[in-house]
Amino acid sequence: MDRTEFLTRIGEQPIINSHSHHLPDQFHHDLTLEKILRNSYVDWCGVPVPSFDSKTAVSAWLDAVRTRSYFVWLEKALMELYGIDEPLHSGNIEVYDQAIRSAHQDEDWHLSVLRENCGYESIILDTYWAPGEDNGHRELFKPAYRINSFFYGYNHAASDHNGHNIQVTYNRSITDIDEYVSFMEEILVERKTAGCVVLKCALAYDRGLDFGSATKAEAQRAMGQDDPDGINVIRFQDYIFDQVCRIAAELELPIQIHTGLGLMNRTNAMQLQPLIARHPKTTFLLMHGSYPWTSDISGLCHVYPNVWADLCWLPIISPTAARRLLHELIEVCDADRIIWGCDTWTSEESYGARLAFLDVLSRVLVERVEEGLMRQGDALRFAEQVLHSNAAKVLGLSD
Repeated sequence: MDRTEFLTRIGEQPIINSHSHHLPDQFHHDLTLEKILRNSYVDWCGVPVPSFDSKTAVSAWLDAVRTRSYFVWLEKALMELYGIDEPLHSGNIEVYDQAIRSAHQDEDWHLSVLRENCGYESIILDTYWAPGEDNGHRELFKPAYRINSFFYGYNHAASDHNGHNIQVTYNRSITDIDEYVSFMEEILVERKTAGCVVLKCALAYDRGLDFGSATKAEAQRAMGQDDPDGINVIRFQDYIFDQVCRIAAELELPIQIHTGLGLMNRTNAMQLQPLIARHPKTTFLLMHGSYPWTSDISGLCHVYPNVWADLCWLPIISPTAARRLLHELIEVCDADRIIWGCDTWTSEESYGARLAFLDVLSRVLVERVEEGLMRQGDALRFAEQVLHSNAAKVLGLSD
C-alpha cells in the first residue's frame, strides 16, 4: 500500500479533536512568529524563545531546538500554511513573521485554519483559565470542564496549579463534606446543562495519580482547616475523586485524565488502576499515552473496557513513542477506544500536531498492511474511527 496515497486519503477525513487549549479570538488578532513560538511547547519545555532582535541569539536557539519534535512539526505547519519553502533561520524570520501578520489581518483566519486546513468538525476545548468556556464559538468548540479546583476546596487558601479554588470561585464557605459533595454535584449538573461534554483532570501537575479509597470521616478532617495535615489533604482529594467518578457516571460524562509528564512522581497511568477498578461505570479517557510510561495505557485498555486511550499531545512529544503505542493498542484493543486531539494553543501549532498524528497513523497502518497484519480496508476503517467516530461516540457528538 502506497503511504503517500494512504496519507492523502486519511487527510481528507473530518476530525473530532479531543483536546485543545485554543486561545480566545483577541489573542490571535495581533499574532506574530515570536508570539506563536512563545505560546507553544517549543518555549514551554525548557528552551525559552529569545528576543528576535538578536540574530545571533536566534541562531543559537535554533541550533538548540532544531531536532526537537515540538519544533519540527510547528515549523512544518508554518511552511505549509504560509507557503514558505525554506526552513526557519535567522535570515528569514521577517518572511515568516510578515506572512503570519498578513494572514491574521483577517480576524477569522485562526478559525478557518482549524475548520478548513485541519478539517476539524468539533474541538473539545479545555479553557483552564476559565473552566467550561467555548470561546464564543459553540458551533466549533465543545467545552470540557476542568475539575482540579474541586480538590482544593477544603479551605479558601488552597489552590491548584492554575490558581483556582472552587469555593472561592463560587463565593462559598462550606465546611461539611456532605454539603461540599452536593455543591460539586450541582456544579457538574449545571456545566453539563450548559454544554460541557467531558470533565478534565490535570492533577498530575499537582500530585501523584495514586488515588486511594478514603472515608467520608477522613475527608472531613481537612474541611475548613487553615493548615490541614498533608495526609488529611490527600485523603480529602482521594474521597473527592471517588465522588466525582460516581457523579460522572450518573451524568454520563467521561473523565479525561492527564497522565505521564507532569510532576514525574507517581504520574504514570498505572497509578490510576485502583480508581479505575472501583468505578467500572465511569468512562476514563487517559491522555498523552502516559509518556514515557506508554505501555501502562495498553495494559489498562486491555483489562478495563471503560478505559480509552487519548493520544493527544503524544505525537508531538515523540512520534517514535506514539508509533510504538499505537502498534500496541491495535494489538490489544483494536480501534474502538482510541481518540486523538492536538492539545495546543494556536491554530498553527494545532495544524502541526495534526500533521504529526497523521504521519504516525499512516506509518503504523501501512506498515501493518505491508506485513500482512491488517487488511487495507480495515486500515481505512481504523483511521476513520480514531479520527472521528470514536470521539463522536464517547463524547456524545453523534448526529
